[in-house]
Amino acid sequence: MSGDLGLAIQITLYAWLVCELGLQMRQLRISGPTERTEWGSLLVLVAAAVAISLAAHPVARATPALDYSTSSAAARLAVLLFAWAGIGLRLWAIVTLGRFFRGTVHIQRDHEVVRSGPYRRVRHPAYSGILLAGVALGVTFGNAAAFAVFLAGALAALGYRIHVEEKLLTRALGTAYTQYAAATARLIPGVW
Repeated sequence: MSGDLGLAIQITLYAWLVCELGLQMRQLRISGPTERTEWGSLLVLVAAAVAISLAAHPVARATPALDYSTSSAAARLAVLLFAWAGIGLRLWAIVTLGRFFRGTVHIQRDHEVVRSGPYRRVRHPAYSGILLAGVALGVTFGNAAAFAVFLAGALAALGYRIHVEEKLLTRALGTAYTQYAAATARLIPGVW
């Protein structure tokens, strides 16, 4: 990627990573003691990110007929705006959760269902934000097959994480969570 918008996309990606690390550190300091913690789904997310990163470029090289251009200013601006929207949604969700947010799936003492902010409409808005920003940045692969690999891997990893998280929250919070789940979409309002 060349040009100012290409640089802005790269800076956005790195700034997002720095924000994520900073928020993880902050949350470890402010969150309460956990009663249950599940690490496996975090490892699945990390493994999926690494696998996608390693697979996307060879897939793109193997399927040049599926290349498309993302070099126009309009395409790069759209990528940037959608990435910012996704990152903004994720950060809003994390801030809304407050002490209940951590990188691991966990239950804290006095854990409760959060129904404010983006949680009014979606049960997992932080993952919705990851998906929106990730899809925007995944478009920059410039190849439909590489993008399909990225999207399939991201959806599989997020789907697994959501399954694990909902199972733990349902067990720990019971009716409060099942009633909340019945009234909100998992990831995308009106879709799932």
